[in-house]
Amino acid sequence: MTETDLQDAMELTEQDNTVIDQFRGNLDATVEQVRIVVARTDYFEEGTDAEIDAAAERIFDKIQIVNSEYLKWFEVLLSFVFAIIGYMAPIALLMFQAKMRQIEMEDEVMQFQTIILMLMRIERVNVEMILEWLERYANIFKDPISKCLNNYEAGAWEALEAMKEEISYMPLVRIVESMQAAVEKIPIKDAFDELESERDYYQEKRKESNDRLIKRKGMIGKAIGFAPMVCMFVGYLIIPLVFIGLTSMSSSFATMTSQTV
Repeated sequence: MTETDLQDAMELTEQDNTVIDQFRGNLDATVEQVRIVVARTDYFEEGTDAEIDAAAERIFDKIQIVNSEYLKWFEVLLSFVFAIIGYMAPIALLMFQAKMRQIEMEDEVMQFQTIILMLMRIERVNVEMILEWLERYANIFKDPISKCLNNYEAGAWEALEAMKEEISYMPLVRIVESMQAAVEKIPIKDAFDELESERDYYQEKRKESNDRLIKRKGMIGKAIGFAPMVCMFVGYLIIPLVFIGLTSMSSSFATMTSQTV
């Protein structure tokens, strides 16, 4: 379309919309009523009867389409579905973030255990040195460890107790309790004598969790892989056969009824 044709088409569309707005919601509108309104417009002031009739028919068809629109049942169903999804999405996101944070905490505590296992066999190592090394590699628990180091000179036991009250992750709480035992002149090696077994336990637990996750993903992948074949089998074979069977049964019953009468 040229620029002139496009401008004419836009002007004609605006004129049609002006007439449509007058009959919007009027289910009893007739072509004759539309023709009268069209004939009074400035656009068709010098138009012929054929042009006015053609415009009235075109606009009347548009009015019928506009007035026949209503809220369908599946639209209501979709609105409820999307409303539920929108309502549950933040909760699901928080649950996902909590799960990811749990995994991150487990990884960080396992990293702490590895560091302590390396440091506990070094002579002249103390709790403060262990806290300094943990602070270097900490991410989630960095703030509590930093506060504990800042307050360590004022009282080691009190600083560790304040750190233990601030955190709520039990594996790290047990590490802090072992540090408190080491502060009480118990050798570092004796204070963390159970650490290696706990680390092995968490490694096995993580391995088992990863295996379950892999199996679950495999089952989901298999379901997604077989879904197209099942849909095609049901849609192209079972549903047509059921429909044909019901149709044949209905026609047979109708034939038997007519013969009986």
